[in-house]
Amino acid sequence: MLEDSMVPEGHERGDGVAEQRLSRKEIRQPDQFVSLSVQAAGWIKEHVNVLIYGVVAVAIVATLMTSWWAWQKHREQQADLALYEATKFIHMRSANRSKAVEQLQKLVRDYGSTAAAALAYWHLGHLHFEGEDYPAALTAYRQAQQRLSKAAQPLMVALVTLDVAYAQEASGACDPDAIASFEAVLQLPDHWLRGEAYLGIGRCHETTGTLPKAVAIYERALSDREINEGARQTISERLAFLQPSPKEQG
Repeated sequence: MLEDSMVPEGHERGDGVAEQRLSRKEIRQPDQFVSLSVQAAGWIKEHVNVLIYGVVAVAIVATLMTSWWAWQKHREQQADLALYEATKFIHMRSANRSKAVEQLQKLVRDYGSTAAAALAYWHLGHLHFEGEDYPAALTAYRQAQQRLSKAAQPLMVALVTLDVAYAQEASGACDPDAIASFEAVLQLPDHWLRGEAYLGIGRCHETTGTLPKAVAIYERALSDREINEGARQTISERLAFLQPSPKEQG
């Protein structure tokens, strides 16, 4: 009787250990996970139409993006094929210049936003330059330049920048724009074009009669270790022509 009276209220003996009884209030409390699940199910039921519309919208967007990507890929392939067909007229033994120009112009009209269009404009610039239509060549090179990426196509950017400078130089008297374009080539990482850029700047100064500036640029070029031996030899000859030794003068 003494032991029974010492068991706290709300507990009962079991296997020699007092076990706490669960009150009716505690038993009736809902499980937290079950409660959240019920709430989520209720919210979904209330907003089922919104959810359906959302899923349909996501599916439509995904379909449109996939279709657009496939269409762009197809356009790129078609443009590459058109570029190949156009350049065949250039590389033939009996090159058909007018046919090549026609095909390249059609390519840039039909596929102006593709990578092939940039190369098409570059080829058009060459053809116009060979035909001595320097303003048209400059326009084509500019179009190619605008479509190229310095990060993705650094080599092409350097070549087209040099071609722009050549076209500006050939269009008439060397103005500051031509010199600026040659200088832009010097700022690019493609060191093998530096010799051509130095020669272009020197020629422009010679053309405009500023021979001291031409001498200065040629001397600057010879101190540049990045220029190749062919360009170095040509620059040395230009410098010797502008600055003959006393013996040569005699």
